[in-house]
Amino acid sequence: MVRILTKSPVVTRDIDLLTSLPRAEVGMTITTTDNKVSRWLEVRAPLASRRLKTLAELNDAGIPTYAFVGPLLPHFATQPELLDHLFSRFADVGVTEVFMEHINLKRYIRERMDQVLAGEPEQVREAYLQARTKQHRQQLDVIVADLLAKHGLRLRFDEVVHHDDNDALRQRLASSA
Repeated sequence: MVRILTKSPVVTRDIDLLTSLPRAEVGMTITTTDNKVSRWLEVRAPLASRRLKTLAELNDAGIPTYAFVGPLLPHFATQPELLDHLFSRFADVGVTEVFMEHINLKRYIRERMDQVLAGEPEQVREAYLQARTKQHRQQLDVIVADLLAKHGLRLRFDEVVHHDDNDALRQRLASSA
């Protein structure tokens, strides 16, 4: 099996090669359908709309595809219609499986994100703070499950992946010693 996860539409150059392999699949990382948000989050990556088009091209060529939503954006908890639209677009382009990850807020990511968020409105900063809580992740898990069912999508690994913060893990280990 050959599995590719990318953000690059350049993968379509290899459609002939991919279709010649007995088992190949391609995943595209897409966190939003909003090109403005896509550009804000991933400054140098191809726009989300182009990545969706790439998934459609791959599916049209008979290559199985999946979407990776990572990170699951905090505002989806208060605006689930945006996640609904994202899943709708996945279904439209032929995706049947989604791999998802809760926002990963390890220290180095938080430090970089805090710099970016410093100039954003209070409600945006608050959304990213809330994303660090278990309650927020549980709320998103329910939304995700309902929308996956609505759009006939499967969740890879049967869960939205969450990586514990290393600092919290160290504290838990230290307190149990």
